[in-house]
Amino acid sequence: MIDIEPLRFAWPGQDEDTLVLGPLRVEAGCTVFLQGPSGGGKSTLLGLLSGVLSPRQGRVSLLGQDWAALPAGRRDAFRADHVGVIFQQFNLLPYLSVLDNVTLPCRFSALRRQRCQGRPDEAAGLWLARMGLPKALWTRRADTLSVGQQQRVAAARALIGQPEVVLADEPTSALDAALCHDFMDLLLQACRDAGSTLVCVSHDAQLAGRFDVQWSLPALQQSGVAS
Repeated sequence: MIDIEPLRFAWPGQDEDTLVLGPLRVEAGCTVFLQGPSGGGKSTLLGLLSGVLSPRQGRVSLLGQDWAALPAGRRDAFRADHVGVIFQQFNLLPYLSVLDNVTLPCRFSALRRQRCQGRPDEAAGLWLARMGLPKALWTRRADTLSVGQQQRVAAARALIGQPEVVLADEPTSALDAALCHDFMDLLLQACRDAGSTLVCVSHDAQLAGRFDVQWSLPALQQSGVAS
């Protein structure tokens, strides 16, 4: 599902590389936990996996497609078709309803709309119900919801249309311990049911045991090899 050839990444103006990684491989349907310290490059790696960032050396491929081989427009379209993202800050559109936020990916991807049988509103409702969000909230503006409720909306948006890959950046950082574990149970089961590969970034090592594979970013950078 995901292949990384030995790569180096540095932000513009930096003399030293932010990331230096050896070959990595993630199989289809696998759940991966990526742990590392704050500022250690976890979100940068997610940016490389999603094709938002490009390495200065090496290659990142998704579904056999090298991100760097795609021009910008096709890269955006490929991402919309195949990648769902749960952002650390949610990135919901505050003036839209909950349902309209969840169906946004289907506006940009005909493939994900097709996977909803052309009925994205119904699919959104199913995902919101899976996430335990009461139906009475679905027509409310996103910015009227609690932090925990917004977290569930963001997860439903990432999962709609069954993207092959879901990338989650600190998806429990705004939740207390009890809600954190409940939310991760929901997210992991939803990805397994959808057949989606999940890569989850977190500093919370207590979550690691729930995943098929555990990566430590510092260890990856030291060894350069993982699979």
